[in-house]
Amino acid sequence: MTRKLLLGLLLLVPPAGSVLLSCAKDDECRIGDVARYYTITGLALAASRQTTGASPGPNEPVPASDLLLAVQLQTTYYGYRPASSGGWLSAAYACPPTPAPGYLGTKQPLDSVVIRSRFAYDAGHPAGASLNDLLLDIETGQEFSPRGNQAYAPRLRFMTPPAQAGPQQFWVRYRLGTGEVYTAETPVLQLTR
Repeated sequence: MTRKLLLGLLLLVPPAGSVLLSCAKDDECRIGDVARYYTITGLALAASRQTTGASPGPNEPVPASDLLLAVQLQTTYYGYRPASSGGWLSAAYACPPTPAPGYLGTKQPLDSVVIRSRFAYDAGHPAGASLNDLLLDIETGQEFSPRGNQAYAPRLRFMTPPAQAGPQQFWVRYRLGTGEVYTAETPVLQLTR
């Protein structure tokens, strides 16, 4: 009985192993016409200076006009090919961590992105209130508004300075249409006018 079980496992393992094909470099990831996507697994909120690109340290003074907030998606890239007609195995391909041209995006729809501060920004934006209406998406040049149901990683700057200089710690809540919620925050910065 044990021999039959082992023989059965040996016959089933190679086909099962062929379902997930891994590749170290996209050039060697010979997946042909397989649709390639990414899935969001987390995010970071990075603060930097627009003039230098350097990240300010904790409690470092930063002029509001020079602050850039960047939502950075953490992703896993994959390819998927459904079973062909008459076939019985579909295939999933684990691809390299750096996207190559041809990735179609994610199948995870975006629900909402909200940027807040742990400290009051001005009279209309107390601690914890959404700051979305104060932010400019530097890629579009328009007021920040998450784009429909398409997931993206905005780069943002403030259109107005805070009511007074002082500490600010920004955090983002990134909610997908699937119900997944990701949050991230910056260190405490000393935002100046």
